[in-house]
Amino acid sequence: MKYMLCIVGGILLGFFIFYLLFRIANKRLRFNRQDGKKKAKPNFTKAVLVAVLFTYFIGLAIGIKVTLIDFSQFGVLATYIAAPTTTVIALYCWKAKAENLVKIKQGYPEETKDISVDLNNINI
Repeated sequence: MKYMLCIVGGILLGFFIFYLLFRIANKRLRFNRQDGKKKAKPNFTKAVLVAVLFTYFIGLAIGIKVTLIDFSQFGVLATYIAAPTTTVIALYCWKAKAENLVKIKQGYPEETKDISVDLNNINI
């Protein structure tokens, strides 16, 4: 029963923190509109990223605390750290490669006229 309460409490706390961060982003935007300049809308993707990173670091702090109590949980903590890190590095490298291919194609149109840039299948 304790575990279920912790899970539900964690989910509710995560949604509450996300709501607060999104409200802060919108509040900052409202204050900037008083200048008369048209400002960009807040980016929802960045707000989600901030919420996910915040919950990740809270989980990391809890995992370190649990590992200090019971060292046999170190494998779980290492997996918790390594899995998202590896995924993020791989996705960032793929994104950088795609952007660089587009830049090269635009910068050297004559040299790359025979090379097609397929962003869905980047194997160059």
